[in-house]
Amino acid sequence: MKRNIVKLTGSLVLVLALAFSITGCNKTAGSNMADVTSDTKKASTSDGSFDTENALTPIVMSVLAPPVPVKGSDGRYHITYELFLTNSNTFEWKVLSIDVLDGSQEGKALATISGDEVVNKMQLVGTRQRTTSLEPTQSGLVFITFTVNNEEDIPDALLHKLTITGPEGLPEFIISFMELPEDQQSISEYAARVDVDNTDVFVFGPPLEGAGWIVVNGCCDSITHVRTDLAVNGNIFISQRYAIDWMQVDSENRLYVGDPQKLESWTGYGKNVLAVSDAQVVRVVDKFQDQVPFILPTQSGNITLEQIDGNHIILALPNGQFAFYAHLKPGSITVKEGDTVSQGQVMAKLGNTGNTTAPHLHLHIMETASSLGSNGLPHVFDEYTLVGTTTEESFFDKGLEDNTPFVDEETGAIIGNSIDVLPVANPGIHNQDLPINLSVVNFP
Repeated sequence: MKRNIVKLTGSLVLVLALAFSITGCNKTAGSNMADVTSDTKKASTSDGSFDTENALTPIVMSVLAPPVPVKGSDGRYHITYELFLTNSNTFEWKVLSIDVLDGSQEGKALATISGDEVVNKMQLVGTRQRTTSLEPTQSGLVFITFTVNNEEDIPDALLHKLTITGPEGLPEFIISFMELPEDQQSISEYAARVDVDNTDVFVFGPPLEGAGWIVVNGCCDSITHVRTDLAVNGNIFISQRYAIDWMQVDSENRLYVGDPQKLESWTGYGKNVLAVSDAQVVRVVDKFQDQVPFILPTQSGNITLEQIDGNHIILALPNGQFAFYAHLKPGSITVKEGDTVSQGQVMAKLGNTGNTTAPHLHLHIMETASSLGSNGLPHVFDEYTLVGTTTEESFFDKGLEDNTPFVDEETGAIIGNSIDVLPVANPGIHNQDLPINLSVVNFP
């Protein structure tokens, strides 16, 4: 369920587990692009006539789930979602670019993915295989995230302009079939219009206590959680879209002191896990043993679907959404299904059960009580203190490095490496926003 923290050789990798629309075809004078629109249109026009034109859209586009904006600790509003692409044609198609437009073909471009960015943002469905092309019948997901400065800038709807070509340019048959200029090298289609979901984002109380908590694999540029697409219960879901793996450092910014193969050496291990809201407990599992650090069960094949979450709790929140806590310490859960809990109540202790390679708390919010078969939603925290931020290299390659931890020359004791904590533009107390990836925060 996460980014792999295994480093057996070289750098340490962290896996902290866990519509085709027939519409008008539009060719404008002076343009070599065939603009194929799938923007919503009615079958009849205002004068009572009918739109009878057809347009070829080789790639079928849709949005996996309507995006829900959330205010981040950087003060900007983050919009994160996925564009589902399917090649419905007998040719291979290469994606050249994707423009995210403000609701219509004439709308402002809010984000553009092009060039090398395409391969970094697109993967084949059900895999982590990056790609820029789709062969016949293949499907892919494009992971889109962008920000706007102010709440007033959040668009009401989004429309997508997809520009494609063949691996060697447009096939001659397509040029002939679509009556395109012979020198045209690409076509564009407009589709996948979606309303932005302005549902109120749920406000969490603190899930943990004290200082030195790192937002690992968090919103919105980390690929571990947000790219975990799973086919569950007959649909594709990304339940972990806004999940966070919470890991703690000590006063010297070390994740562990002592042998990292021993769970007790880790700063966060055994710390209290708190209810983020008044809620009802709808799911409790407490039957799995802790994993040995740095051994990821899914990589060794030594895990089942039931075991992935480890010991966990699911809370039914007052707004009808659900909070999911995973990887809890064996025997530490103090609540049972059907209980009512109060915000701040200790429910368990942080552990290392399930698909995980180092002690942490996995926490996310979702639409239903299914930990995997549900749409992941954002949340914000009522209050926390933003201390700073760290980097991928410092946290994963240095702080979690198990091959070459610092050893005290006098005592021979293993002492974990300190991670870098860098300044941020807006440190101090934050209210009702979401700490973004690799933030360092203190809870009351």
